Amino acid sequence: MKGMDLRRNLLANAHLQLGLVWAIVVLANLLAAQHFVRLDITRERLHSLDEASKQLAGKLDKPLVVRAWFTRGLEAPYNNHEQVFRDKLDEFRAYSHGKMKIEIVDPESNPEALKDTQRYGIQPLDYTVREADRAELRRIWMGAVLLYGDRQVVLPSLADQSSLEYDLASAIHQLQQKSEERPIIGISTGHNEPDLSKPEGPLRTLVEGLAKKAALVAIPLGGAGQIPKEVDALLIIGPQRPFSDRALYQVDQFVMRGGALGAFLMNVRPDLKTYRPQSVLSGLEPLLGHWGVQVGRNVVVDRVANGSMRFPVKSGQASGMREISYPLIPRVTDLSQESLLTSGLDQMLFPFTSTVGLAEGLAEGRQAGVRGEVLARTGASAGAVQGLKTVDPTQLGQVFPEEARGPFPVLVAVTGGLRSFYETRPVPQPEEGVPAAQETPEELPLTVEGSSTRLLVSGSADMVANNLPFMLNLADWLVQDTSLIGIRSRSAELPPLRTTTAPERLGWKLFNLIGGPLLLIGYGAARWLRRRQG
Repeated sequence: MKGMDLRRNLLANAHLQLGLVWAIVVLANLLAAQHFVRLDITRERLHSLDEASKQLAGKLDKPLVVRAWFTRGLEAPYNNHEQVFRDKLDEFRAYSHGKMKIEIVDPESNPEALKDTQRYGIQPLDYTVREADRAELRRIWMGAVLLYGDRQVVLPSLADQSSLEYDLASAIHQLQQKSEERPIIGISTGHNEPDLSKPEGPLRTLVEGLAKKAALVAIPLGGAGQIPKEVDALLIIGPQRPFSDRALYQVDQFVMRGGALGAFLMNVRPDLKTYRPQSVLSGLEPLLGHWGVQVGRNVVVDRVANGSMRFPVKSGQASGMREISYPLIPRVTDLSQESLLTSGLDQMLFPFTSTVGLAEGLAEGRQAGVRGEVLARTGASAGAVQGLKTVDPTQLGQVFPEEARGPFPVLVAVTGGLRSFYETRPVPQPEEGVPAAQETPEELPLTVEGSSTRLLVSGSADMVANNLPFMLNLADWLVQDTSLIGIRSRSAELPPLRTTTAPERLGWKLFNLIGGPLLLIGYGAARWLRRRQG
């Protein structure tokens, strides 16, 4: 009898414990649905949402529908793209207070979904399926659209997921932004700058990225009127004809009223047919020098840390284009980690760059209300040459007698209130035949003491097309929308290997050749000594 009572008690305890376990599981799931927690032990918390992303998701005041199209059953490197995308959306949804809805479909198995891809402009990608004895080219879909009331933002391709969080956060930010709050970035014209209205190659990618953040407008300089007040920032990219005094005045007054300026200058234009450099004058040096930024009339050469460029190469009777390591494209890894513009970036390329310095005391903050900062500096292996005679890669291997040694600053920023270059100069008259800077030209009185502004100067115009992440950071910085910069800088990409010197490479080669045998001999000798002593 006692045995049966004991069995009943044990059975009742087992049922009670099972019921308690189920109750704990249900309560834990209910709590998890309300409170999102993730353990992320990566150095830069790459697998957790940035605070700016959480705030954007939390500010949703109406339903946000994320509709995505993914072709399923893909092999590497796309085999887990859908799952990564879904996981990232789930994190955003956890902070949206129930305002986000996710729909993911396979368009190949759903004719209606296939029509939707065409309606929203989702472009198919070429994908090669490789089997044992054949390779087949297929068209697949990986894209999404975010719908928020009557507004929408399309992510036409999700093949590159290194910036997935930034792409989603930027899209949500764009949806929440009122049309009258959308910033305007002006692009200077009239001095043979690149035509950004018809961009090609890397410039097209850049323009598309900038257009997501701000409205881009062309600003002719040198004519009547001043740069419109609605313009928040002005980009001057690679002028190949000198700015007139009137154009300098328009830029000066734009900065005086607090407009932000990014100037990317080109002192040397290479002629790849004759391999002769052509000198370029922008005429901006006096204006920038007045504000404490000194652009050198030189070219930086780095024979150790550099990028590559395609050149015609002959091999016997055959000839073709080949990538060649090119000293006139310095690869810079000494980037300021204190600036939002460059923190998180591992390297930048500065093709055909000149040195860019700051006036004495500006970097130390000794000028009241104004601060300068070097954002990028070459390594000690770089040199600076004045009066470069050739851009032929075969002639750049040896150090020139007149070559100054690095490191050199090549990218600087200045913030604060500046004073007008025309404080003691007469106001120049508009040039004839040059379009006005605005539809209804208006001559405003001269502003001598400027509002707080942001100024960035680079000695390389070609760096614009070679450093897309930096340029997108710059767009945010110029229009003072810095909340998204930290998100873009977080990347799971592996940092580049440090460039090694010739002695270091020789040392590692010797270690690989004799290091193993020496360790084995040492281990054997130690064992032999122990046996002998024992």
